Amino acid sequence: MLPDLFKKPQKAEHENEHSFVLWLRKIIIIVFLMILAGSFAVMCVRMSKENPSISTTFTSIDSILAPSIYLSFAYKFNISCLIYYDYAGKNETSCDEYVTQPNNTGDKDYPYGGNFSPKKVKLTRYDDIGPYFVYLDINIIDPTFNNLTESFFRMNLYDTENDYVIYNIESMNKIKSGSMTPFEESLFYLNKYTLTGGYLYKLGFSKKIRRILSKPILSYIGFPSSYDSKPYIESNIQSVPAASLNATHLRVRLSPRNFILEEEQEQRNDNILAAVGIIAAYYSSIVFIYVFLFGVDSMKPWGLIHSGCCGLPTFVDQDDEQNEPNEPNEPNEQVLNIESMDERVKELEKILKYV
Repeated sequence: MLPDLFKKPQKAEHENEHSFVLWLRKIIIIVFLMILAGSFAVMCVRMSKENPSISTTFTSIDSILAPSIYLSFAYKFNISCLIYYDYAGKNETSCDEYVTQPNNTGDKDYPYGGNFSPKKVKLTRYDDIGPYFVYLDINIIDPTFNNLTESFFRMNLYDTENDYVIYNIESMNKIKSGSMTPFEESLFYLNKYTLTGGYLYKLGFSKKIRRILSKPILSYIGFPSSYDSKPYIESNIQSVPAASLNATHLRVRLSPRNFILEEEQEQRNDNILAAVGIIAAYYSSIVFIYVFLFGVDSMKPWGLIHSGCCGLPTFVDQDDEQNEPNEPNEPNEQVLNIESMDERVKELEKILKYV
């Protein structure tokens, strides 16, 4: 198809082809090439704007590491921690070693902040030996606090196995040198809550792992890429008024929402190799249409265009006309055959006379 764009066919079959058809060939070839180039450009633009899709797998697990918590408040407060090995709390142990008591962080809105970071506290199913729950008791100890003041705690949850603390966007950017992905930044807002005194907060959480493409260039080409694992949690919270709690005291209960590990893996549907494959399929279809319209020299020199389609004149191969055999004249051949037989008989009679 492409050679017909640059030169006139030299074979005898096309010597009598009308010049209009030759120009029609070139125009159709150019249009087909524009379609191919435009399709490839559109796929490249779509590929550059595409966000990776997510494939998800689920795995059952027996225990989940308790999440870390960052609590901040406008007044001084303290945190105490208990681990429950039964539902009623008759079997409990202290976990204060995992608590960093609040101190002044310099934040103008929430100047006091403290952490709960359980590196080894794994919560199990109820049919196991435990532990089942983690309770955090928060008490306001600032003498300047007034019950009539509308003050709220800010609480951020993050996965304990994560490699950075998600409680402050500025600190996260410093740790990551400002190169955080939108997903990593969204974790700051995913598990952010506002608490107040006098309530028991039942906090349920589930474990997830996001596998992020670490080498996007390879994924754009279509080659297998490596991944960075980012564990995180999803949570929900329920507040229950408690008679034993007042405005200066609140409690948070941590427990797994389920024991299913959800693994998410980023993947690209559009890449350069896929685009090349689609263009190859388009090209095959275009070549088929071109051969249908104009034929192919080695098999069928004439196509639909040459058969009188769309009001064009019908083209006939002159070689076929010249090589077409004439119908034999049967009466003449019979006469010639009879005459030749008579001559042979006469010659034989002459020979026999001399024998």
